[in-house]
Amino acid sequence: MENLIISFVGFIWNWPVTLLCLLGCIYFSFNLRFVQITTFSHAIDLLRGKFDDPKEKGQITHFQALSAALSATIGLGNISGVAIAIALGGPGTVFWMWVIGFFGMATKYVECSLGTHYREINPKTGEVHGGPMYYISKALGKKFKPLSYFYAIAICLAAFGAGCMFQSNQAAQALQEYYNIPTLLTGSVLFFLSFCVIIGGIKRIGQVASKIVPSMCFIYIGCSLLICLLNINLIPAALKIILTDAFTGTAVAGGFVPVLFWGIRRAIFSNEAGLGSAAIAHAAVKTNYPIREGIVASLGPLIDTIVVCTATAMVIILSGNFGTQIYHSTDTYTNSFETQQDQQNYILDWNVISKENAPNAKQDLIDFTDGNYVLHYKKSTLQKQPTSIFNIPNEQEFKFSYFKQSGHMQINVYDSSRNLIGSVDSQSKFNTESISIKKFDASKNWESAILSVKDTESKNLIIQFTPLENDTEWYFDNLSTVKKLNGIALTTRSFDHFFKGFGSIFITFSVLFFAFSTMITWSYYGETALYFLFGSKPIMAYKILFVTFILIGSVQSLDMIIHFSDAMIGLLVIPNMIALVFLSKEVKQWTIDYFKQLKSGKIKAFK
Repeated sequence: MENLIISFVGFIWNWPVTLLCLLGCIYFSFNLRFVQITTFSHAIDLLRGKFDDPKEKGQITHFQALSAALSATIGLGNISGVAIAIALGGPGTVFWMWVIGFFGMATKYVECSLGTHYREINPKTGEVHGGPMYYISKALGKKFKPLSYFYAIAICLAAFGAGCMFQSNQAAQALQEYYNIPTLLTGSVLFFLSFCVIIGGIKRIGQVASKIVPSMCFIYIGCSLLICLLNINLIPAALKIILTDAFTGTAVAGGFVPVLFWGIRRAIFSNEAGLGSAAIAHAAVKTNYPIREGIVASLGPLIDTIVVCTATAMVIILSGNFGTQIYHSTDTYTNSFETQQDQQNYILDWNVISKENAPNAKQDLIDFTDGNYVLHYKKSTLQKQPTSIFNIPNEQEFKFSYFKQSGHMQINVYDSSRNLIGSVDSQSKFNTESISIKKFDASKNWESAILSVKDTESKNLIIQFTPLENDTEWYFDNLSTVKKLNGIALTTRSFDHFFKGFGSIFITFSVLFFAFSTMITWSYYGETALYFLFGSKPIMAYKILFVTFILIGSVQSLDMIIHFSDAMIGLLVIPNMIALVFLSKEVKQWTIDYFKQLKSGKIKAFK
């Protein structure tokens, strides 16, 4: 079942969701004449409260509505999601995140304008409910009613998984890993704090979010900006890497398409443009002009993806943690040919030489050699097959830096009994599936290769480098056992690169606060969906159940639940984007009418 769900998630989040969101946001941008640019100054005026009228219907201000929506989107996606994108798709994914972030502003404009226009306001209590399920059912008629129910069910389930248990789990795991705080204790604190906020409804959520989100964004962006300023001379190199990789796909995954898809996918996960979820929070705003909330909401992807995600990405790239450099030494075995012991036992034409006599290993943001010496092989006539042999503890993955001047090299891997496990050469020819290698195809350029060994119980492995032909010349350095860093671990290591020990403190507490803010807003998303389906009766039971799942999530392994939640989140895009395409004409007319009134002076600033 888990494999089936994982396959389904992979399918949904590739072509269907990616194409719908990408093509949709481009269409809305052109159709609305790049409303994300033309309305920017007015959005700032609205956020400042210049047009706020306390007599208008709703529950929260424009600023609180934007803060509440951002509290759901700014979180683990900005800290770990960006690292995942760079690890799997390469630095070029950042460029495509910028693209989808910019065009996604138009999608947010459309869905939040519709969410506010078709909201429901309880005449007795003044409570407001809105979102995709409301504008699908009200604006598209009975034929589309099943889509509104489907959307409500999907977002309710996603709220318990990705919006609740995943957040508490990651926060608890981070505190346990770095400070040995019991996961149950973290879960209990989050349980209590979340309940105190959730019980107060959207008003309290908006009030809390309006304090936490701006403060955390300011601190997080401030720390990232400080790192950028201290390394301002490296910024051009980082931008060059992002732009080059965006169109060439030179990441470990390789190819242009993975770079494009990972960038778009992580941007959608980050700013939720196309999911329609933000329309639920923005619908509660105090305004009689729905277009105003669309204008304010359009700032969401700008802040979330283009600003906060870029802050994370720049720190990771400036630290050199991309490509094969996301594999870090486990300290079980390292050979950089610096000590006398490391320099022994090389035969025939293998020699340890000074780094000054080797090709320059310093590239943009990465130095592939360590210390003053490298291993060198050069032979013009191959009379024998001189080899270099390393006895290494079995940790499944190994990294080494190399420079191929000419000829080809073969790597043989044996177990401790000298039985051949497998071999590969620099022409990517394998004799078994038990080993694999990444980035072993560079020529006249320093690179790091990752050798992976599968299905062996041997405690030690013997790795043998053998030249294959005449006129072979190679350089080697930094042979070590490694593990792949991803997500939060990669972001933490990147911050630590600049301030030793700072990353674990800063990222851990950032995760804690961002996870908390995400949970309280997603609780409201699920609550609104439940209200749409069943009315107000089950709401209190839902709130109690939601905070209980926070506690459960902090102490449980959640892989299958998270995969299921990812599937539900992906499926939200389909009914929402269908509705947005059908209803975008209405939004365009509302936009024209609103700005005509604003220009004529019929709509005036309140303050």
